[in-house]
Amino acid sequence: MRVAFYAPLKPPDHPVPSGDRRMARLLIQALGLAGHEVEIAARLRSWNARPDPARQARLERIGQAMAERLLRRYRARPAAARPRAWLTYHLYYKAPDWIGPRVAAGLGIPYLLAEASLAGKRANGPWARGHRATVAALECAAAVISLNPVDAECLPDPDRVRPIKPFLDAAPFRAAAAQRREARAATAAAHGLDPARPWLLAVAMMRPGDKLASYRLLGDALARLDGLDLDGLDGSCWSPATDRRAPRSRPPSTPWRRTGCASSARWRPMTCRYSPPPAT
Repeated sequence: MRVAFYAPLKPPDHPVPSGDRRMARLLIQALGLAGHEVEIAARLRSWNARPDPARQARLERIGQAMAERLLRRYRARPAAARPRAWLTYHLYYKAPDWIGPRVAAGLGIPYLLAEASLAGKRANGPWARGHRATVAALECAAAVISLNPVDAECLPDPDRVRPIKPFLDAAPFRAAAAQRREARAATAAAHGLDPARPWLLAVAMMRPGDKLASYRLLGDALARLDGLDLDGLDGSCWSPATDRRAPRSRPPSTPWRRTGCASSARWRPMTCRYSPPPAT
């Protein structure tokens, strides 16, 4: 079955790595493994970092115009080459779907959602436009694939929710495990780590706000390990950052003390070298 795929938060072929991009690619890959043919229907980012009524209205107009163009394009195809379903990934008030519901209704195909969330407190105020669009999309949805049970609890129609557990492609990790010794030695040489000691590894986005605060909480937690038998642990914290803005928001050195360990932890941000295969 041909599936039209859309990710309003970030398209799956966006150049900046993120968990959303990775999850979108995994969904596309999973659909392909199930025998479906996936096409990226649109790349419009409807995401707003801050409430901006003028920008929101402009994105809505652009999305509606794109929906009409897509309808004309799909209707010009032979019936067998048209999408049989539309799937929108990661829908919420900051990244509403201005395209999918209109196209799905115009073609008479199921409108599907994956990882949608609804925040009732956004019904009024500067985010109300995005909230209304999210509610409308949920009302149109034939089914909502839920990856997060907390989000699922807030959705209006539990009968449409189809829960699945988060997943990943284990093949790259199995391949890396087969070369663990070589990879560990190379990483230690590149970053000045002792390959004979255990490493504590934090993998996360690195940017101001909650992400940076999480690193500080991690440093504070390490400081509370005083008295534990952790002589084998390296006294430096190495944190691969997957955000290209990382150099501007590196956390400061965080002092921490514990028996038999270095007297301070040093944060060593590093951009991950692994890149998943591009979306097809």
